[in-house]
Amino acid sequence: MRAHIFDMDGTLVPSTSAPVLVAAAMGRGDSLVELEERFATGVATAADFARALHEMWGVVPPEVARRAFVTAPLLENVREVLHDIRLRGEVACLITMSPDYFAEHFLEFGFDAVFASRFPRSADVALDEEAILNPEDKPLLAARFCAEHGVQLRDAVAYGDSMSDVFLFGEVGLRVSVNGDHHLAELADIAVEGSDLMLAYRAAREWCDGVGSVAEGGARGSAFRPGSGECQA
Repeated sequence: MRAHIFDMDGTLVPSTSAPVLVAAAMGRGDSLVELEERFATGVATAADFARALHEMWGVVPPEVARRAFVTAPLLENVREVLHDIRLRGEVACLITMSPDYFAEHFLEFGFDAVFASRFPRSADVALDEEAILNPEDKPLLAARFCAEHGVQLRDAVAYGDSMSDVFLFGEVGLRVSVNGDHHLAELADIAVEGSDLMLAYRAAREWCDGVGSVAEGGARGSAFRPGSGECQA
């Protein structure tokens, strides 16, 4: 029994983020340039970022969030990977610092749970900054998810792309960088570049099952293994 834990922005949704996609869906594609730069450089915290988003947009209508999601450039075979996980009796969750009104659409793909920053759904509700996730929250939520399903966190596989996944990578049994920056790729047991999630999943599956090479199987991209991690069955 294993748990598979996925990041969203930059991982399942490569080269962009939920806020950028929502801004585009609202016709305000340039509104996040300065804010994203401040967040990327550490000047703005996750709470600062969320507060600024809520001040700019207020409550995002469901139809706008849906429009942003359906235009997202997702990795190929997300549904297929989750279907295979479920067929094997395993579980999968998504953990993201981005807004829940975007991330929750991934539930229809077959995730057992989605954890995201909670934003107000009505104008009379204030933003609760305690409900905004930080990188440090990822391993805590992953551990809770694993415990609920009778899995040890050390038996989990994490898929991520950036330094926001470092805390999670430090706690799981197998770390998979998916189109990750060089900082995260150096920490990963498996690093994958490409447009198909199946390649990363197969590489992780073969590592855990003790197979010595990555099967191509039509998946687009390439995989290499810079680390020497262990995944327990």
